[in-house]
Amino acid sequence: MSILHICCNLAGSRVFPQMFEALRAEGHEQIVFVPEKRKADLGKNVPNGVETYSALTVKKSDALFFGRKAKRTVPEIEKTVNMGRVTMMHAHTLFTDGSIAHALHEKHSIPYVVTLRYSDIEVIWKVEPHLRPMARRILRDAAKVVFLSEAARQKVLSGWLNKQERAAIEDKSAVIPNGIAPEWLDGEARAAGADPVRVGFAGKLNKRKCPIDAFLAVHRARTQGGRFVFRACGEGPLMNELVSMLHEGDQYVGVAHGIEAMKRFYAGCDVLLVPSSAETFGMVYLEAMSQGVPVLYTRAQGFDGQFAEGEVGYSVVCGDVNQQAKMLEEIMKDYAERSARCVEHAKAYAWPLVAAKWTALYQSI
Repeated sequence: MSILHICCNLAGSRVFPQMFEALRAEGHEQIVFVPEKRKADLGKNVPNGVETYSALTVKKSDALFFGRKAKRTVPEIEKTVNMGRVTMMHAHTLFTDGSIAHALHEKHSIPYVVTLRYSDIEVIWKVEPHLRPMARRILRDAAKVVFLSEAARQKVLSGWLNKQERAAIEDKSAVIPNGIAPEWLDGEARAAGADPVRVGFAGKLNKRKCPIDAFLAVHRARTQGGRFVFRACGEGPLMNELVSMLHEGDQYVGVAHGIEAMKRFYAGCDVLLVPSSAETFGMVYLEAMSQGVPVLYTRAQGFDGQFAEGEVGYSVVCGDVNQQAKMLEEIMKDYAERSARCVEHAKAYAWPLVAAKWTALYQSI
């Protein structure tokens, strides 16, 4: 089996190199093709031991004209890759990669898998309705349609499709989450939280991630008699506003680069609260869990449904600071047992186990 991955987001991703290397360990022959729009990203973030090509086939002027991207990229792939070698294709986004895979499928009759991610579900589908017929064609002709979470799958099945389309796509859909690097899986359970409880926020300091709400929830819990302080890492347009709001005992630690730096950040947290307005998965929750840190994640978004409510933490309502403050109190109950479950359950997301799920899906095609 030889898999052609079409992956426009390789250059800026932590997930994709790990995924391709884990699939290599499973014994797959792989070719990765990266349609790029920035010269500086050519050849960046290449997975070890995996045949990888990139080309400047996307222009800024293309914006949301995905047909142009496909028209420019397909000949480049055919020139670079011997399509006779390719058994199947995997498009790692619906719109950019999916439009390219669909065009190659029509020319070469090679089956393809498509994965839907945050930008597909929460941005492009919503703001560019004229692209929806193209998206439905890509989904209709895919051999398999993969989501990172059950919440994302239900959002697409219930909101995008008519009854006939829903039945066809549901039957060939699967949920396979992102994996976590083995370096994370050395965490230990916590016997108890600190006093005061250190509530962490990790991620982009932007409107979608809602860091201000996370801070306000901690402050609300504190004014209601709880002993909580706020710790944040990351960068983004809300950084100055957030820093200006911090109280005595709160802390902004800046940007943490790399796994070891993030481990040190989580070592100084007892709970993680990231109440994002939208997530297709949410790797920070899984990373925090691996270090024994219980998590508060957004209700009806990517991470919700990965575990039973209360197992590793609780879902919170995006925008409802009062409810988030209440759940900060709740999550500290039975803390030692919950922390131990976090460490244990994170191991199920190790890349070798996730790669085995991909292998089974590929083989089913």
